[in-house]
Amino acid sequence: MGEKLSKFIRLPKNLWAILIVAAVLVGVLLSIFGLWDRKNQNGDYITANVERGTVKVTVSATGTLQAVITVQVGSQVSGTVSWLGADFNSHVKRGQLIAKLDPALFQTQVENARANVTNAQAAVQAATVEISNQRANLLAAKANMEVARVQRDDAIALVKRYQELKELVSSRDLEAAQAQANAGAGRYEQAGAQVVQAQAAINTAQAKLEQAKASLAQARAQLEQAQVNLAHTIIASPIDGIVVSRNVDIGQTVAASLQAPTLFVIADDLTKMQALAAIDEADVGQVHEGMPANFTVDAYPGENFMGRVTQVRLGAQTQQNVVTYTAVIEVANPELKLRPGMTSNVVLPVAQRDNVLNVPNAALRFKPNLSEKDQQELAERLKARGEKLPSDLQQEQPAGSQVRQEGQGRRPSSADGGQRPGFRAMPGRAGTTGGGPRRQNQTVWLLSQGKLEPRSIRTGITNGRVTEIVSGDLHQGDAVVIGQNESASGSRPATTPGQPRPPGFGGFGGPGGGGPRR
Repeated sequence: MGEKLSKFIRLPKNLWAILIVAAVLVGVLLSIFGLWDRKNQNGDYITANVERGTVKVTVSATGTLQAVITVQVGSQVSGTVSWLGADFNSHVKRGQLIAKLDPALFQTQVENARANVTNAQAAVQAATVEISNQRANLLAAKANMEVARVQRDDAIALVKRYQELKELVSSRDLEAAQAQANAGAGRYEQAGAQVVQAQAAINTAQAKLEQAKASLAQARAQLEQAQVNLAHTIIASPIDGIVVSRNVDIGQTVAASLQAPTLFVIADDLTKMQALAAIDEADVGQVHEGMPANFTVDAYPGENFMGRVTQVRLGAQTQQNVVTYTAVIEVANPELKLRPGMTSNVVLPVAQRDNVLNVPNAALRFKPNLSEKDQQELAERLKARGEKLPSDLQQEQPAGSQVRQEGQGRRPSSADGGQRPGFRAMPGRAGTTGGGPRRQNQTVWLLSQGKLEPRSIRTGITNGRVTEIVSGDLHQGDAVVIGQNESASGSRPATTPGQPRPPGFGGFGGPGGGGPRR
């Protein structure tokens, strides 16, 4: 028959051998699949062992690397770049010339201001001469006033003499003498007015002199300002360091109208770096100055860099209703591997317990779904030992669930490394791996000889995967329940061979659970 079939279907012998081996492998795989499926059906509970080890709680955050001191070198005046003395990665010294602007316009302003100073100096000199002239006029007016006074007094004396000799002097002579006396008095008053006028002219000249001096001071200030602007066309490095960024080229025009444009960015010392990490407001209380920190950067995968927190800034940053605080982490960079602007993934150790018993977090969240008969039997066993049924024992399984797994029926919290209600994920969002101690008094379930046994324990810190056991009737190697098959409750029959299993069934990755997500 085989020969007839081989004659009818002509295939190479080696291909027939490959087909036969493939058929055998398919049969073996189907057998293994059926046995494993039966094993999953017969196992009502999924367990994990109580282990002893280290529980470490950390705060995770992302940050940006930068030099400890970074200076942005700008220009206070507008102009065209005519010369550059530094480029990217150039090492510069304090006071070293790194750029020049075209000084022609500012040189013209200096010459104009200098001419204004000269003009103001001439005005001061002219005002000084005017004061001298007015003082001379005042002296002449005072001399005329003295002459007029003498003439007036002589005329008055003559009138008195004629009045004494009026019997010998004609009335005409007396009248002429009186007229002469009155004229002398008038000339004296006129000379006095001229003295006052000369004094007023002196005061006016002095005021002009003060005005000229003020104009001179203003012109000198404008000259100094023009000279300062001319000096600003020469740009020097303010510190010793390395040029991180250069933002201009020769021939480019910079405008310093509202703010100084940045020409260069100079880092002081790249062997000392700092990471600015954004710490979530829920975790900032656990971060303090002096605590160690380690972080990684994408440029060197697998390599950890060590640092130390030197400052936790009080100012809050709010973006999309997420509040973070900046932690400054200083790190040594002797090999210059770290560069400004790199994104750092920071991990801050908050708490650590060594050589302690721990259980997966799924065991703390597990609540058995027992039938009324199983629950009654459990209550009788506990009553015989003088114990009570746990008050938080779940009465029935929620409809529509195939397998009870880690995280079902429970809202994620920051203590499990999850998100709080209303939390919106953001790039660079900080988070705690763990989140500190859980609710201390809790119940876990052990599987002893196929039956559930509750154990009350007191828990400590958690890292989001396992939780420390502070006290309780648990020992290393005990099997704690972290999940339950639906067939254990008796409310719905388990799947039979040949039927498709629930999505993700049996996908508990290790002791920590990690079953299918909703």
